[in-house]
Amino acid sequence: MNDKPETERTDCHAWPDAGNTRIGIGPGEVWHTPDCPALTIFMINMEAGSRRVHEQEAWAKGVFPAAHDRLKKAAAALPADPAAQPFIAALTELVQAQADTTGFVVLHQWAEILERHFPPELPDLDHMGQ
Repeated sequence: MNDKPETERTDCHAWPDAGNTRIGIGPGEVWHTPDCPALTIFMINMEAGSRRVHEQEAWAKGVFPAAHDRLKKAAAALPADPAAQPFIAALTELVQAQADTTGFVVLHQWAEILERHFPPELPDLDHMGQ
């Protein structure tokens, strides 16, 4: 008989022990014995996911520079339509910001770029109601 309450048990009913594996899930944790099938499946899925991320990253690093160049050339070849220019400029600048980073373009950079190309409409002081 175990002196721990039943509510603290997890998948394979393992407890914190030097020979068991702890998996942190959000604010909780799950313990598995070395021979637990759920742990084996979890580890296989983690390794497969990690491998996919590395493959996608390598592919993107190889493709991005040429795609970025095509975008810049296509943007430069567009007719000078005043309505489309802010969209073209914002997209081009956002893609350049992504090219300049090794991770993600963070929210404040997005906001700065979008504010620059799509500023908020300020009230027209000449046509304000008196």
